[in-house]
Order: sequence, then C-alpha cells, then structure tokens
Amino acid sequence: MSVTHVFKVVDGLSLEIDVLSPPTKEENSPVLLHFHGGFLVLGEKTTFPPHWLINACQKRGWTYATASYRLLPESPGIEILQDATDAVNWVYANISKRVIIAGSSAGGYLALAAAAHPATPRPLAVLSIYGMLDPASERYIRPGQPLGGPVADEAKALEEIEVAMRNDAIDGYPFPVSPPADLRFGWIRALHQAARYADVLARKPGLAGRIADEGVGAVSVEDRVLFPVSFGLKEGFPPTVLLHGDADELVGFEQSVAVAGALERVGVDVSLERAEGQGHGFEAKEVIDLDGDEVLGDKAVADTLRRVIAHLERHV
Repeated sequence: MSVTHVFKVVDGLSLEIDVLSPPTKEENSPVLLHFHGGFLVLGEKTTFPPHWLINACQKRGWTYATASYRLLPESPGIEILQDATDAVNWVYANISKRVIIAGSSAGGYLALAAAAHPATPRPLAVLSIYGMLDPASERYIRPGQPLGGPVADEAKALEEIEVAMRNDAIDGYPFPVSPPADLRFGWIRALHQAARYADVLARKPGLAGRIADEGVGAVSVEDRVLFPVSFGLKEGFPPTVLLHGDADELVGFEQSVAVAGALERVGVDVSLERAEGQGHGFEAKEVIDLDGDEVLGDKAVADTLRRVIAHLERHV
C-alpha cells in the first residue's frame, strides 16, 4: 500500500506524492519518481499507472513514487516545472539520494526538463515513456496539424484557454472517459492545431511563431528551462532511457529519436527502445509482471519493457 505525503503547498493546493515502498529494501535503495501524462493539461498522479514499471520496482527493492503537479493553462510552465523539481528534491531529502526521474507522455517532458534543471540534484537516470519532449519541435510550432481530427471551432477553444489562464490553479483533472467530448481535451487539440503550446507554456503570445521563423534563439533566457532539448542536453546529462512506439499518432516517435541523437552527440549514455507497431499508451493497457514465468499480453512488448528495466539496472 502506498503512503501519501504533501511535498508542497502552493496556490491553495496541497501537492501530493504517493510513495510505494517495496516489501524489502536496503538502506538508500533507489527511488523511481514518475510524472503522469495528459499533455500537461489533463490527468492526475494516478492516471494510467505503468503497472509493469511499478511491479519491476517492487521486485528489485526500489521505491516507486508518483507526484502531482499544477496544470496548463491555469498555471504557466515555469510553475509546473518548479513543482516537478520540488518533487525531486523532496524525494532526495526524505527518501533517498539515489533517484531515477521518469515520466509518461507529458510526464516524460517533465522528467527530461527536471533532470536538466540546475535546481535538481543529478539523478541516477532519466526514463521517458513516449515523451512529449520538445515544445520547439515542428509538431508544436507549425499550425494546421490537428490531433485526432480538425477542431471545428478553434477560435472558441483558444478563447476558453485564455479565460482559464486567469482561473485558480488546479493540480489534477481526471482523464475523460470520452476524450473527444471533453472540454479540456478540446483545448489540447486546439493547441496542437493552432501551434500554441509554446505560447501557453511560456505565457508568451506568438512564441511558437517566432521559433518557427527565427529558431530557438527566440526563446528568452528565463524560459529556456522549458525547452530542455534545445538548451539542457549537455555533456554530463544523466544516462537516459527512451521508450516509444513507432506508430504513435499522439506524440511522434521522431521526438525520442531526436533526443537520442542529441544525447549521443554530447557523449551521454542513451538507450532508445523502439516498440514496433505500437501507439501511444501501448504499455499501460494491462498489468504486466516482467519477472514472471508466464508472459501476459504481447511478447514483443514485454521483451522491449524488459530491456528498458535492464538499462535502468545498469545505472543503479
């Protein structure tokens, strides 16, 4: 059973972290801290838990933790990233100084950005699971690329986002049963179609367009922590494991390929595990015990996930 702690109080919210300790663990054994997905707009700390990863942590004597964070558009990206770095520092101060920072989808972005942030102690490793890693990539700076079909009333959705930016902060929004009918999922689709992610993330209207025209030099110095692929992947970056399906239609596989290449160029130990024919969320569909004798589900997927765990084991 996990234990819930408050790691931060901000904007009237008590940000929580769930900590699941293994049945037996050694002193200063590793902690894997996971950030949930949801395009930074949806989700909560228990959204689509990666059971295969939780089970693997339990079997290896590692602690598994998952933290909440404030969401777009009510909170700016700088504050969301601060929540992530504060969660890492809380784990470092209260559980173990041996930390793996992990995340799925938008949580993979937070894991990468937190690891690159100067306020974060260097983790043992970084794990990105189909990470939405680079808000300066072509996907997010060129208009006209809808997510799951065109948004009929883009202007209305963008106006709703503008209003929400003045609302009180929230630190969770349950993933909708029917995403196409959900208001916030409509915002996500509009942010993709209008190429406004960078604008809302940095609270700088027109930023995505300036990046498209001028390159990442258009990003102000104070906002560069929000663009870790452009400014944070340097020599000495922690060992990194990237897991991504090559049929992902929500967050393109090419994002992980680009990050792997950037890390290789600066001499970082990086492993890219490609899940052939798999889409977004492929590994969260069922409970998988990678250490059991019987393979549950797709054997090729299970083998890929085992390789991910083996990479992490090398770094702890």
